[in-house]
Amino acid sequence: MSKIKYLSAFLLLFTAFAFTSCDDNEPIDSAIVLNPGDGGENPGGGGVETGLFKADFDGQTFSSSSTIVYISGGSIIINAYRSNGENFGFILEGTSTGTYPANQNLVTYTPATSEYGYWGNHPTDDTADTGSVIITSINTVNKTISGTFRFTGYWSDFDNETVAPKQFTNGVFTNLPYTSTNPTSDTFSAKVNGIEFVDTDIFTVETQIAGQEFISIGVANASDDEITVSVKSSATVGSYPLTGTAADNAQLIYTPNTEDFGARATTGTVTITEKTATRLKGTFTGRATSNGIDYQITEGAFDVEY
Repeated sequence: MSKIKYLSAFLLLFTAFAFTSCDDNEPIDSAIVLNPGDGGENPGGGGVETGLFKADFDGQTFSSSSTIVYISGGSIIINAYRSNGENFGFILEGTSTGTYPANQNLVTYTPATSEYGYWGNHPTDDTADTGSVIITSINTVNKTISGTFRFTGYWSDFDNETVAPKQFTNGVFTNLPYTSTNPTSDTFSAKVNGIEFVDTDIFTVETQIAGQEFISIGVANASDDEITVSVKSSATVGSYPLTGTAADNAQLIYTPNTEDFGARATTGTVTITEKTATRLKGTFTGRATSNGIDYQITEGAFDVEY
C-alpha cells in the first residue's frame, strides 16, 4: 500500500487518502517503445490524430484546446483545458501502462469558472467502482502518451447534496506530448532527522475547507515518505508558529511510509518570504511525532507556483 497523502488536499485537507498500487502496470523502459509505429501512425499504417483529448457528457463532447502532461518520478499528471477554463485533471500513481482505478487516484473534471468540480471518488464509499483511466501506450522515443477513460464524477462541494453525479464516457487521449521536466519549475527541499529528503513528486493545490482557503504543497520521496506544508491563502509575508491545531495559519505534516495517516508538527515555524499572485516562497522547520517516533524537519524551503 503506497500513500500520496498530500493529494488529499483535493478531497479533504489534512485527511489521509490512500492509494493502492496498480499491479498490472509495466515499468517504463527507455529502450522500449510501448507505442509502436512511425511517429503519429498506428501499427497498421493508418494515421491517428495527435494531441487529441475528448470525452462525452451531458449530451456533448468535450475536446481540449491544450494539454499539459508530466510524467514525474512516481506519477502521471494529465491536464486538458478548453479556452473557457473548463478542464480535466488526472494524477495517477504510477509511470507505466495499465489500469488506474478512479477511486484510487485523482480523476477530476472542473467546469469553467468554478472552484468545485466532479471527482471520481464516491463521497461515502471509498471502495465504490467509479471508473478508471487506462494508459494504453507510452512512447518513450517520441515522448507521447495515449489512453482511454470513463468515470462517475461526484460534486466536490460535499455540503451541496443537490448536485447529481455526472457520467463521463468515451474518454480518449491520443499521442499527447509529455515532459519529464517539472513544467512549473517548483522546488522543495528539507532534511528529516538530519537526512536530506529527496522528493520525486511535488504538487501544489488551492482548496477551501470550512470557509478557509489554503495553499498546500505536498512532496513524496522514492520511499513514499511524505511532507505537506500548508498556509492559509490570506497569509502574507511573515512567520507562522506551528502548534498542531486546525486553527493554525500554517500546517506541517509528515507521513512516514509505514503509516496510513500523517502527523502534524506541534512545534516549529513556517515562514513566507515572498508571495505574489502566482508564486509562494518560504522556509519551514518543525517536529512531528508519528507512532511514538519523533521526526525533526529542518532546513525546509519551497518555491512554488499556485
